[in-house]
Amino acid sequence: MAKILLVEDDDLVRDMLIQVLMRAHHQVESARNGDEATEILKKIHPDIMITDIIMPKKSGITLISEVRQMHPHMEIIAISGGGRLDPIGYLDLSESLGASVSFEKPIDKSALLMAIDLLLHSQKGPSSA
Repeated sequence: MAKILLVEDDDLVRDMLIQVLMRAHHQVESARNGDEATEILKKIHPDIMITDIIMPKKSGITLISEVRQMHPHMEIIAISGGGRLDPIGYLDLSESLGASVSFEKPIDKSALLMAIDLLLHSQKGPSSA
């Protein structure tokens, strides 16, 4: 089980992802934009942050840069449906700024859950025998 901060401005996408993550037994906090996420991060320290890239008030790109400085070991998953650019351009930029994994919308739910499991496993490091 992971503590996950989900940052997504689209209500339908956010609600769907919350359901997917909770069914997989993850603890989920959510924010509608980067500003809300910044406030939440002052109170909690999630294992993973999943953030949309194109959002009002504070973009996911800005949020990733800030989180990378404040919480250098937090895993970050970037998601994007695009905007003025092809979503791949935004996702490539997010990875260059510190996102561990990125997904284009619509998100493959199984692939997202698999990525979360892999990121959690890599955080724990090698097991001791």
